[in-house]
Amino acid sequence: MSTSQDTKFFESAQALFCAVVDYLGKPIVDSKRPPNYAAFKRQYGNVISKVKRNVRTGAVTIKNIEDFLTIPKNQEWYESSINVANELFRASKIISRKTFNKIKPPGISLFYVRGDKTSQDVMSDIAKIWKHTNNKVKEKNTLEKKNDLTFNDLNKWSPADIYLTSMKGRIIMHQLARGRNMSPAVKIGKTKIESLDSMESFSVLNSLIRQMIINGDLLPLSLKKSPDRKSVRIKTINFMKNDVTDALEKNDIRYHGYIFSQTRDVFNSKDVYIKITSGKPKIQFRDKGGTEGGTKANFSYQGIISGGKQALDGSLSGDSIGNVLYQTDPQFGRLYSQNSISRVTQESFNIAKNMQKEIDDTGTLSRSIQNPICKRVFYYVNRYSGSKYSSMEIFYNELVNHKDFTMEGTKIKDKKNKGSYIRNQLLVDRARAQFLFGKFLGGRLIDTFERKSTKKADEMARNLFLYAGSRTKSSSPHIKASDVSSL
Repeated sequence: MSTSQDTKFFESAQALFCAVVDYLGKPIVDSKRPPNYAAFKRQYGNVISKVKRNVRTGAVTIKNIEDFLTIPKNQEWYESSINVANELFRASKIISRKTFNKIKPPGISLFYVRGDKTSQDVMSDIAKIWKHTNNKVKEKNTLEKKNDLTFNDLNKWSPADIYLTSMKGRIIMHQLARGRNMSPAVKIGKTKIESLDSMESFSVLNSLIRQMIINGDLLPLSLKKSPDRKSVRIKTINFMKNDVTDALEKNDIRYHGYIFSQTRDVFNSKDVYIKITSGKPKIQFRDKGGTEGGTKANFSYQGIISGGKQALDGSLSGDSIGNVLYQTDPQFGRLYSQNSISRVTQESFNIAKNMQKEIDDTGTLSRSIQNPICKRVFYYVNRYSGSKYSSMEIFYNELVNHKDFTMEGTKIKDKKNKGSYIRNQLLVDRARAQFLFGKFLGGRLIDTFERKSTKKADEMARNLFLYAGSRTKSSSPHIKASDVSSL
């Protein structure tokens, strides 16, 4: 699994390798591929020197990239960088002929951009334009009582990790982001984009992105690790005709059932899965909060598409779960708003603390489990887990005595003292609370899917998939480079 540090380095590495292929005007021939980055630098060092001015990666330097790629464990990222650069060269001929025509001649005219907080380039400009548009849609929803889809994260609108852009593309985005009047205005069909104020909906913004891709002025590229040169694929999303509907049909995206527990021991997992395909890919719903070294219990409920060979295929978090479910069932969607989820997690934590207090006081459980959350979790376990418990007392006594919910079972490594572990009641309470709110929220989700008509359940599954994978009608046109196992 990649760390956030790794992410910025391999994304920057991809920008560099795409620039090298652009300068060469041809793919790096597999039969002559250097075995590692050190050998690559010896062979292409002069090219790297010539393209680095067009590689804009914020605070990440060429040296940072080289240091990252020369670490033996990152060999797959070296392979992936060449594979994607080569395949993008070939695929761009079909995806965007004008982009291909700029890449093919020897030399370099495009810029390869990976942004961060220090960046003042295309990615930071696009972030400002997206934020403006997202706020405009939210305002319109409030004023006109609409529920047009908005995004709680830029990456849910566009998951692009790097952008290929011309000088014209940079200028257009720069002018828009700073609220300047466009001279001349950008015309897209009957729509005239004159300034940032023109961005009142995602249909307008997405039309601009689409036209810029066609014109060869912008190419948003989302990256997944692809170390096998034979399995890398370049896909269009929201760009070519029917590319999203084709993906839905090809992968048979609909409701295929659920997994309440992956083992016979219901206490071994705090998550649940909604099956969105007949194969491995599914959406895992779980807590992703941290412990802050055992000093504070943090909670964060998320949905993550898992099952791909190399990488996760998208995610939902915060208000997005509720917003997506709202599209099919407004009442049900409200139950998964961020405020609603936060209330459930806090209540679960309080229940966990009360359970321990009752155990300390009486040695048994009866009063602390008499609440709606505990009652529903018990119901969901008996109905959907494959396990049967005759009473709540028996079930919850098994929970608190389970090895995963003891001081020893919840210990974490002490980052300050190497070789030592932190054991405390907070971690025990957190683990029990995780189980309660994870199985409550997940069980309620499963229960609703199971009670819906086939049509409604399929619609909810597709909407979750589309949002997690940035494939909704409101999502940005973009290009995805990935291993063949990716959806």
